[in-house]
Amino acid sequence: MRAGKCAVSAGVALSCVLSASAQDYPARTVRIVVQVPPGGLQDTIARATAQELSTLWGHPVIVENRPSAGGIVAAEGVARAAPDGHTILQTGGSTIYANEMLRRNLPYDSVKDFAPVTILIGSNNILAGSPKLPANTLQEIIALARAKPGVLNYGSLGIGHATHVDVESILRDAGIQVTHVPYKGGAQALQSLASGEIAFTITGITAAIPMVRQGRIKGIGYAGLKRSELFPDMPTVAEAGFPGFESGSWFGWFAPASTPKPVIEKIAADVKKVISVPAFKEKFITAGGHELMATPPAEFGPIMERQRKAFAAKIKPLNLKLE
Repeated sequence: MRAGKCAVSAGVALSCVLSASAQDYPARTVRIVVQVPPGGLQDTIARATAQELSTLWGHPVIVENRPSAGGIVAAEGVARAAPDGHTILQTGGSTIYANEMLRRNLPYDSVKDFAPVTILIGSNNILAGSPKLPANTLQEIIALARAKPGVLNYGSLGIGHATHVDVESILRDAGIQVTHVPYKGGAQALQSLASGEIAFTITGITAAIPMVRQGRIKGIGYAGLKRSELFPDMPTVAEAGFPGFESGSWFGWFAPASTPKPVIEKIAADVKKVISVPAFKEKFITAGGHELMATPPAEFGPIMERQRKAFAAKIKPLNLKLE
């Protein structure tokens, strides 16, 4: 062991052991467990980052897809893994918050059983409309819903998902009711939007970019606090009469609780190193309308606490529960 001179005291010895554990990390294959099937944005980001880390670390970094039960199976597996940094969960905030607030008898505690490592990327959603929708702005949608109650519907990525909760917060503030149509994935929802089966939806920006530019769907409003550089002429939802409205997502990494702090800090620092390379950033992040985050562990936890409170405030009026 490198820390041969560290037996001065119990505290110093422990510090040296932890330091050595970070220096020796990783010692074997690292698994990145994602809660979605292969092929989507989250999976793509995980695999691209894993490939770069494999080169940097000199050990394989593999991605394991475990999409069952709304991400619960993946999270449980990581929560029960050895706390040594060799098993990492990649997930998004809305998945964490929805599961902990809506599902009963979770087999893990999302606060106590995980250590936040880093947020890789973040992005805001957009409010998109069907090309058949006789409205081009959010206020026109609201006026149409008031004039023709029960006619409009909207799609989401599932009950309790941020795309459901955020639309409902708009409807509640506007004092209107619109029929909710939940989908199992974003691709299915966008197909239904393009065909006119649903009138509007809040969706991730990456898949929407080409469809908006091709005129296959309408860009109604950007769900960030300022306009998107990709769509500078698209007003924000906040500008449309909902001050402070924001809808988006991030993908972050979590280690099992009790993973040594130096190991967590090394993972975060090395992730930042590889995803900040200009070629990587352009290809996998900014080209899709996302923002490089590379959030350090010390900032990740407080971000989650703020978002957890905001999500709870949005979801409470809906009286939702998932089995």
